[in-house]
Amino acid sequence: MRGLMKTARGPGNLELREIDEPTPKKDEVLIEVAAAGICGTDIHIKHDQTFYTPPVVLGHEWSGTIVEVGPDVTEVGVGDVAVSPATAYCGKCYQCKTGHMNRCTSANKRILGTSLANGAFAKYITVPEYIIHKVPSSVSLEEAALAEPTACVVHSVIDKSPILPGDVVVVQGPGTMGLLAAQVAKAMGAGKVIVTGVSADQWRFDIAKKIGIDITLDVQVDPNPIKTIMDETDGRGADVVIEASGACIACNQALEFVKVAGHVTLLGIRGRPLDIDLDAMAIKELTMSGTWGTLPSSWVTTLRLMASKKIDVAPLITHRISLDRWEEGFELMEQQKAIKVLFTEFN
Repeated sequence: MRGLMKTARGPGNLELREIDEPTPKKDEVLIEVAAAGICGTDIHIKHDQTFYTPPVVLGHEWSGTIVEVGPDVTEVGVGDVAVSPATAYCGKCYQCKTGHMNRCTSANKRILGTSLANGAFAKYITVPEYIIHKVPSSVSLEEAALAEPTACVVHSVIDKSPILPGDVVVVQGPGTMGLLAAQVAKAMGAGKVIVTGVSADQWRFDIAKKIGIDITLDVQVDPNPIKTIMDETDGRGADVVIEASGACIACNQALEFVKVAGHVTLLGIRGRPLDIDLDAMAIKELTMSGTWGTLPSSWVTTLRLMASKKIDVAPLITHRISLDRWEEGFELMEQQKAIKVLFTEFN
């Protein structure tokens, strides 16, 4: 079979290679991949801007069908539709034992599509049974491929952001994570969700409106976006601001958009140092949270929300292409001409 592999360190070094089909170990399942999404992390790996261990097949946002199970597998079976987090945590280190499996410190942990485990940009993958989640029948295979980014948002927003019914929430950045975060905020009872972006995001704003977002705000066109946010919040500022753009200027705006004693959630990854004045954190008595990855509970909540359509990921899938066209897919994501690109053909 073929896999899209990061072959060596340094910018570039992506190649579609022939590789052996994997065989599941006694506690693993073999999965035929149905759909796999290009993530911002895959882009960072391409440009040598994040951690990875080459050579490795990329891809950690996926869905598929179990086609073979190891002899010790008991909870899932052939024919089950499955998804999983990227990290196969050890369960033994301090972080795992204190409930932070997403921050497992074991040197031997496997991170699907990043380190010590080939990812889903190939026809087949093997995954340990203990991290598998079965997909509800009301969630399509393509939709299920977005369970991983949705679970990341659920961990960041539901687990860490103090959103209460009726709150005003500002989400900065109408990309995949921002549009998911806006929907999660709505599911938590937010009374008004405002999504901000730039003029190039107009087509993304159209999708935001289709998924029920109350207000979209172009901060490049609006002469005073801070005043607009204040006008929409009776002069107080947003109860919670979720920074999902990864843009440095947005982090500074977040501290201006948020109310006194409000909360800022850092969801976007910048990949470079940030120049920000943190005095507002003290002056306004703000709280701030950041997260990385997911917890097992994040997936349970995610799949329930997707099954009930409280979160609708289908409008975020803008492109479906074959693995042969991987360069086109990466270009669409890097030029911000797509929200989510899925590989759906792997032969």
